[in-house]
Amino acid sequence: MAEYIHDPKQAYYISLLHLAMEKSTAKYGDFELKALMLNDVPQGRTLDLLANQDIIDVHWSMTSIGREQQLGVVYIPLLRGLMGARLFLIHQDDANKFAKLKNPMHLLNYSVGSGVDWPDTKIYEKNGFDVATSDTSHLHDMLEQRRFELFPRALHEPWGEIEQRPLLIVEPNFAMCYPAAMYFFVNPQNDRLRKRITEGLDQAINDGSFERLFFSNVIIAAALQKSSFTKRKVLKIPNPYISIRTRDTLNTKRYIWQPLQHCVTPNM
Repeated sequence: MAEYIHDPKQAYYISLLHLAMEKSTAKYGDFELKALMLNDVPQGRTLDLLANQDIIDVHWSMTSIGREQQLGVVYIPLLRGLMGARLFLIHQDDANKFAKLKNPMHLLNYSVGSGVDWPDTKIYEKNGFDVATSDTSHLHDMLEQRRFELFPRALHEPWGEIEQRPLLIVEPNFAMCYPAAMYFFVNPQNDRLRKRITEGLDQAINDGSFERLFFSNVIIAAALQKSSFTKRKVLKIPNPYISIRTRDTLNTKRYIWQPLQHCVTPNM
């Protein structure tokens, strides 16, 4: 599996993968997880390694139609819909400007930053945002330099990212949501591993251990508490770049955190 160094968010996915493998041991046998440490490697390059070379067996990423066509997919949303719920990082000098807004639709008038190879980027562009792109490592610097105005981040992401960046804050009144899913991906030839992870996660959902892991993760628990998502004015936008299979998956209540079901449902 691939792991990005110095990124505590990845611990959740590793724990979830371990849980899935553990739950499926009786049927599929023992296992060993070995992390391949990556640093400043774009998502797209990591998934290319997964698809084309015998280097990585499993990785986690936000889905897209292209990724689902290229790779083996475990169709269980790892973040229970959280990947489709976004808060905004802004420059502190823009706080008053956004505080005056009443209608979340007005957010479409402002520029956003997004990763050059992120599936989100096309979603934002399709919905009319002016999008500035760069590799992941530069986007926070660009926001500090005010090269764009809004940096959408998943609910679990922004808090740790701004601890050492006093110029950046989490915008307190608005949020955005769209259908999106974070999946485990495997090499397309490794159907046994895909089935094993799928069956392991399904078993974890059935016995409640998936949900317990989700809510006990310190980053996710803090995000759910800090974000106050249900109290925010939410810009709900469509995502034309998800597959029919993912739309159906997101419409399956057992996979989604209940407060987000109105956001990720395919019936926009």
